[in-house]
Amino acid sequence: MDFDLDWLLGTDYSQPLNFLLISSILFIGIFLRYIILAWVYHELVYKKLGDSMPYRRLHQQVRIPQVKKEIEYSFYGAIIFAISGSVMLICWQTGLTQLYTSLSLWDWIWVPMSFFIALFIHETYYYWLHRWMHRPKVLRYFHHIHHNSLYTSSFTSFSFHPIEAFLQAIFLPVLVLFLPMHFSVLLALLITMSVTAVINHAGVEVYSKSTLQSPLARWMVGATHHDMHHLKYRCNYGLYFTFWDVWMKTEDVGFEKRFLTHTTKEKNLT
Repeated sequence: MDFDLDWLLGTDYSQPLNFLLISSILFIGIFLRYIILAWVYHELVYKKLGDSMPYRRLHQQVRIPQVKKEIEYSFYGAIIFAISGSVMLICWQTGLTQLYTSLSLWDWIWVPMSFFIALFIHETYYYWLHRWMHRPKVLRYFHHIHHNSLYTSSFTSFSFHPIEAFLQAIFLPVLVLFLPMHFSVLLALLITMSVTAVINHAGVEVYSKSTLQSPLARWMVGATHHDMHHLKYRCNYGLYFTFWDVWMKTEDVGFEKRFLTHTTKEKNLT
């Protein structure tokens, strides 16, 4: 069975005009995806659920000037991610990547396995990159842009200094050079990155208190976990999962208490 992407191979995207065209198309898709997802999540989850379950909100709604600045930096980031995507496409066309489109019987096992392997590698890369970005000189130089959003919103999810955006954008193009990956896994990873980033920055906890008792869900980063990182800086560095924070003892000791506070009873916003 084939995942038909032959239409993507019909153009040489290494040619300057074609590169500009595909980068522009990717930029529009990436930036619109960010705007729509962030706005919809803010309106339907933060505001609507917050009205019916106020104890799940982690803080009050952020101010418009902050959101405008977040959208501005997200605009720059979308350009960088689009260029990165175009480079990955060219590498795929020239046979440099391990991306493939045909499905075999083995892929019933490898497709989900490669998805979780990629998540683990990305988690590891990001955790240690994130800790490096919190070195004082690095933090002052560019990572502070993301931390200017002390109280986060769904629009914070994509707001990075261009250098940080570049360091994040290069991950997938480099990964597919080495890890065999079906194209559907690549798309699933992109969706996962977008959705989890919005959930973790939106300022409203959507996971229930039972999450802490789940053998799997307890390892997932949520809004409370990442919100504490923005408030305290020196803790909770994880991207998707908390296991590196637990292993390296960088998870805030008050995380579980604060999580339960926002999932078990009504509480004044802090």
